Amino acid sequence: MFLKRLEVIGFKSFAERIGIDFVPGVTAVVGPNGSGKSNVTDAIRWVLGEQSAKSLRGAKMEDVIFAGSDSRKPLNFAEVTLILDNTDEQLAFSYTEVSVTRRVYRSGDSEYLLNNQQCRLKDITDLFMDSGLGKEAFSIISQGRVDEILNSRPDDRRSIFEEAAGVLKYKLRKKKAEHKLVETDENLYRVLDILHELDNRLEPLEMQASSARDYVQMSSELKDFDIAILVHDFKNCAQSLHALKEEFTKLSATELEQAQNISMIDKQTANIRKLLKDLDDYLDVSQAELVNATMEVERWDGRKALMAEKRQNASNQLLQLNTTLQEAKAEVELLLVQEQEKKEVFSEKQQAVSVLKQSIKQLEQSLNRSVTEIEEEIEDYKNRYIDSLNEEATVKNELKNIDQQLAQQKAMAAKMSDQTDEIGQELMQIIAEKEKLVVEHALTTNDLQKKLEQYETLQIQLKNVNISFSEKQDMLYKAYQHQQQLKARKDTLAELEADFSGFFQGVKEVLLARDKGDLQGIEGAVAELIQVEGKYSQAIETALGAASQHIVTTNERHAQQAIHWLKQKRAGRATFLPKTVMKSRKINPGTIQLATEHPAFVQMADALVTFNEDNRTIVENLLGNVIVASNLEGASQIARLCGFRYRVVTLEGDIVNAGGSLTGGALKQQSSLFTRKAELDDLIIKLESLQASIYSAEQAVAAEKEKLAVLRDQVEQLKLEGEQLRKDEMQQSSRIRELEVVEKSLSARVTFASTETKDVKTREEALLTQKQAAEERLNTLAVELVEINETVEQLSKVKLQGETEKDVLREQLAEKRSQLAVMQEQMSQVQITTAELALQLNKAQQKVKNISQEIMWLQSDESTNHLSDEEVEEQVVTWKARRDALQETISEKKEQKIGQQQELSTLEEQLKELQRIHKGYLEAIRANELKRNRVEFEMDNFIEQLEENYQLTFEEAEKEALAIEDEEFVRRRVKLLKRSIEELGPVNLSAIEEYDRVLERHTFLTEQREDLLAAQETLHEAIKEMDEEMTLRFSETFYAIREQFKRVFRELFGGGQADLVLIDPQNLLETGIEIVAQPPGKKLQNLSLLSGGERALTAIALLFSILNIRPVPFCILDEVEAALDEANVVRYSQYLKKFSLDTQFIVITHRKGTMEGADVLYGITMQESGVSKLVSVKLEDEPVLAEQRSEQA
Repeated sequence: MFLKRLEVIGFKSFAERIGIDFVPGVTAVVGPNGSGKSNVTDAIRWVLGEQSAKSLRGAKMEDVIFAGSDSRKPLNFAEVTLILDNTDEQLAFSYTEVSVTRRVYRSGDSEYLLNNQQCRLKDITDLFMDSGLGKEAFSIISQGRVDEILNSRPDDRRSIFEEAAGVLKYKLRKKKAEHKLVETDENLYRVLDILHELDNRLEPLEMQASSARDYVQMSSELKDFDIAILVHDFKNCAQSLHALKEEFTKLSATELEQAQNISMIDKQTANIRKLLKDLDDYLDVSQAELVNATMEVERWDGRKALMAEKRQNASNQLLQLNTTLQEAKAEVELLLVQEQEKKEVFSEKQQAVSVLKQSIKQLEQSLNRSVTEIEEEIEDYKNRYIDSLNEEATVKNELKNIDQQLAQQKAMAAKMSDQTDEIGQELMQIIAEKEKLVVEHALTTNDLQKKLEQYETLQIQLKNVNISFSEKQDMLYKAYQHQQQLKARKDTLAELEADFSGFFQGVKEVLLARDKGDLQGIEGAVAELIQVEGKYSQAIETALGAASQHIVTTNERHAQQAIHWLKQKRAGRATFLPKTVMKSRKINPGTIQLATEHPAFVQMADALVTFNEDNRTIVENLLGNVIVASNLEGASQIARLCGFRYRVVTLEGDIVNAGGSLTGGALKQQSSLFTRKAELDDLIIKLESLQASIYSAEQAVAAEKEKLAVLRDQVEQLKLEGEQLRKDEMQQSSRIRELEVVEKSLSARVTFASTETKDVKTREEALLTQKQAAEERLNTLAVELVEINETVEQLSKVKLQGETEKDVLREQLAEKRSQLAVMQEQMSQVQITTAELALQLNKAQQKVKNISQEIMWLQSDESTNHLSDEEVEEQVVTWKARRDALQETISEKKEQKIGQQQELSTLEEQLKELQRIHKGYLEAIRANELKRNRVEFEMDNFIEQLEENYQLTFEEAEKEALAIEDEEFVRRRVKLLKRSIEELGPVNLSAIEEYDRVLERHTFLTEQREDLLAAQETLHEAIKEMDEEMTLRFSETFYAIREQFKRVFRELFGGGQADLVLIDPQNLLETGIEIVAQPPGKKLQNLSLLSGGERALTAIALLFSILNIRPVPFCILDEVEAALDEANVVRYSQYLKKFSLDTQFIVITHRKGTMEGADVLYGITMQESGVSKLVSVKLEDEPVLAEQRSEQA
């Protein structure tokens, strides 16, 4: 068998699927540090069933799934498949090729597959067990595993040798066998316990079954007689019911006739009542109509007067409105004439204005034709004068601005000087604060380091106390479990005691009756009144025999009452010991003296029990003449010394009877009344003692818990202080960085202020130059203004000569313009007046329209609502006639109502008499119904009894019923049977079946007990055989590996010596193994004192020693030679070549010597960050790889 191929996807850094094909010999996997080559080892270990995430260099199992990189998303699962060539059938699997697959999902789910079929982890573990390929096998060794082998305790180191010896399967089988043995012991204990309980139940169940059989027999006879009585009584009731039904028919006919008469009269009264109601309704309506007619007469009389008054008012109003309308129309006509006149005046004024405007235009043209050129030249000089004035103002403003800017620059220079001084002071303060904080930061860092050291010390203390606390807590939990077991047993025994389990039925019933208060003077059974030590219980129980269940009473009367009660209740039998008549029975002192001299003599039986002094007579009567001996032989000799006149009982329960007969043999293993009581007392003592131990353990746990709490508080306090110091340190660091930033900023500001001061001086000088230029320009402008002013004066004189000629034209033009203004004002006044007249006209026309509308409304209302006086008078006459007719009709209807009321009263008297007679018949019918119901109820009761008690219908009961010849005898017999059944008391009908079932179960459990005992023996034998086989295999393998280790060590080291030593040679199943090594030129010393290379080479020597004895199909070695020097690497590589003939090697390495000895070389690289890839490497490229690896290192 050898490893053919490894396929990996999503496992650790293998983001993409890779496949590595292996061949027999040595395969080396190489690559730079951090490339993921050791993940190949982890993948193989993981697929073989590794469950420890820590062993795979993770915190939890999900950590083996590819977690993503800068350019790749995380995967949701990891999968590794291992393919093995099983042509030689080394694995117990019927396939020439075996593939093992393991998957895990990020959700936490996982699965295992064997040849692509889902399986359990146990299936894979069993497949590789003792093959050297298990997850804990020596076939997968890394550098960490080397240290683990050398540093582990001798007991832990043993597992490597067990794997090599092939005893793991035996250990597993032994563990299973021991587990089965524990289960068998528990099952046997349960079976024995149940058998004991069944033994106690069989006797009372037998008595209950006997009572149940008597009950069944009497119940059967009672059933036959009871059915006959029920059928007989039912038939008698049926005859009575028939007579009552005939009587009911007659009464019903008479009652029906009376009911018809009542119905007829009732209808007549109903008709009269209806007529009266109709009359009432008619009178109500007529009365309402009368009131309405009266009101109409009054309304029409009032309307007649109102109409006359209304007509007079409307006539007056129309007259007034017509007068107002005429006045409004006249006003409208006048306003129309005035409006027309104003329009004509406006038209005349408009024509005159047009003529004046034309004349003014001609005069203006004549004036504009003179002195135009002179005015234009004057205007030009004026413009130049204005421009010069504007420029002068601008220059003055510039001078003002320059003066302001000079003042600002001077103020800014002073401000910059002040700011420079302030910044300098602030900078000095910042530097001082920074230097102070640097010192404080160093102190804080020092304090933080001290706190961390204290924290680590306390963590170690906390771990130790936690271990101690866990151990004490485990002890406490075990004590609790033991306490619960003892309590459960005590409760069971106490329950048996309370139920008087194990006592005869009669004894049990008497004791229960005593507890209920039904019987007086019952002091208890003998077994209740005496106490025996456990070692004497068998002897005392044998000596007493059935007398242990005798009942002690105060006197004879109470004993007789109890016996009478047992008879009355049919509760069984019991033997009573009245204290007033019982006598002591003692052996004479001379005989006792002879017995005590014998070495087998233990004590007189009555001296081995404790009891109340009141019961001494009873105890001496039962045990005073019984001797207890240690064994049967001694008992026979003591009996012979006493002349065979007394019983001698041994501690094991054998008896030498008076007269010399012997009784003995094996006793049934069951708890007796005494052993149960002794066990109960012993359990109470044990529980008290255990409670004290639990209390001490609780105190110890509480003390450890308190220590734990104190240490945790201290740890928490240190943690808080450390966190505070860390915060302070971070804050100080942050503040120092802030101050450094501020320092740089202030330094920059100082530099900026200096530069800005220089710029201010430069700007001030430039402003002074600008001011000088502006003052010179201002002087020039003043000269120009004087010259322009003189030129304008000369031109004005020339213009004055031409103006005289134009004065006449100007006067004419002014007059015309004045006339035009007057005319325009007059036209404006005309327009205003015309507008006012239009408004007055509009109002007058609207007034005429409103008055006309009102007159129309008044005329329309009068024409619509006007009624003539004749029509109103006609309405008055009509309503008066209606009123009078209604008054006459109402009087007639009232007289008719009185007559009907008298007739109704007569009919109601007749109806009352008929109803009284009818009621009598109804009562008779009701009485008949009650009788019938009672008889029917009795009949139903008989039917119900038949159905409930015997599950029979009447027809079925009538067929089964016995013929009753003597009714009185049958009824007496039924009463007697019922009394007898009642005297039986509560009967357990299931006792017959239960007795058979318990007996069957008792038999079955007895067989089970024998089977369990046989299984116990078989398991003990199997465990013994496995121990012998494991001892032999381990011994042979260990000594073989030991010899190989000595040889291989010398070969690898070139000398020296080494040995494997058993810690406990007498206990080969559990002994630890110590490794002793002495490299050449050194003294024999502990492994921990060897150098790293020596330790690694020692472990490699052990590996090759094991492979010499127990070759494995393949072996994975992960940088085990990392600590070796080049010479030892060569030796290591040579050994690999040597062993590769029988074992396939996969080595993870970066050593040149190992790579040179490999048959096949694979490279693992990480070209992409976080993602490992497989590359093909030719052996001649190895120097280049080594150079690249050196550069990366």
